[in-house]
Amino acid sequence: MPWPRLGKALFAGVALSLAAMRGVVSHAQMAGSATPSDNHTPRLIPRTSAEREQRFLSQHRVILNVRVADPTGRALSELQQNDFTLYDNNQARKVQSVRLVDGAAGGAHVIVVLDAVNRFSNQVRNDAKEVERYLKEGSGLLAYPVAIGVFSGFSIEVGQPSRDRETLRGELNTRTEDLHAGGCITQQDHGPTPGSTPSVGAMGNMRAESAQELVCKNERFVRSVNALLQLARKEVDSPGRVILIWIGPGWPMLTDRSFTPDPPDLKRNFFAQLVQVSTALREAQVTVNAVASPDESINPQTPNVRDSNFFEGVVSEDQASAANLGLHVLAHQTGGNILTAAKDLAGQIGACIGEADSYYVLSFDAPPAAGFGEYHALAIKVDKPGVDVRTNTLYYPEQ
Repeated sequence: MPWPRLGKALFAGVALSLAAMRGVVSHAQMAGSATPSDNHTPRLIPRTSAEREQRFLSQHRVILNVRVADPTGRALSELQQNDFTLYDNNQARKVQSVRLVDGAAGGAHVIVVLDAVNRFSNQVRNDAKEVERYLKEGSGLLAYPVAIGVFSGFSIEVGQPSRDRETLRGELNTRTEDLHAGGCITQQDHGPTPGSTPSVGAMGNMRAESAQELVCKNERFVRSVNALLQLARKEVDSPGRVILIWIGPGWPMLTDRSFTPDPPDLKRNFFAQLVQVSTALREAQVTVNAVASPDESINPQTPNVRDSNFFEGVVSEDQASAANLGLHVLAHQTGGNILTAAKDLAGQIGACIGEADSYYVLSFDAPPAAGFGEYHALAIKVDKPGVDVRTNTLYYPEQ
């Protein structure tokens, strides 16, 4: 008898709805809205044209980090503003400014995330060893401040950034000495239970999952997306670009056929959360990199996100699903790397960090959106043959 089909992301819908409501309450409190006990009559506050212009820019000026490399992978540093053309929904839009940035001088910093919610204990230990190997491969100060982030509960605990290798090694050892898989994944941390058949994904023969496993996937999805959103919001006020390196495949995309189709209210929740996460990552100038991150969607029961419209973004809530919030999707949409090899994690970390050595900061003014979640596709063309351009691929402008 097959397992009952669960409502996909049941926990996700509740948790994300509550998160959205908390956000609304916070905004209301910050705005200082009047209560029935207030005796003050609302009045308009006159603003000068300069103040109105500044307010518009704060809400609609979009900042993009753009990496341009030649066919050999060498970053180009001689480009001028007139070499760039920006397309917003396939329409050319005026570029306000372009400047070349040296990562260290521009305030770039790195956060390396050890994921103990979606990784087994032995994998987390190996990840920590590879981070330590990266820190050992060299002498002197690191080019950029690096912080060690540990995701083992409901948030990502990020340590103090440092360029000192020994300081970071000491913190890494302290944080990972007793680190093991947390949350519901611990139920599977010691391998398959007696009598079960492991999933073999790419070989085209996947077993039906138990209700317990599906609930666990829901839980990991909710924790992970909320933790990433919290991290991005904390980084909004930090100057400079953030190179976020997430080790491992990330959280489940909830695309298993054992889940029932998403009802409209859940699609609305996913879309609202997607807009929040995408906007927070862009405003905080976070480039998401997935390292040692094989594509776990290759089994026949789930779509391969590389060959689907998941990477292109979501135009409306009726198209939204949990898969649109996957780690690989967000890495692509923020202009980051998706490195699938399981070996040489230290080398992958170094490659991601090295891309901050030279890049361009481009700005443009977005038009006010007609409503919440108005989708805009972005593309930047550079007037040089054979170059590779990576930056944010979409945005949702403010109303």
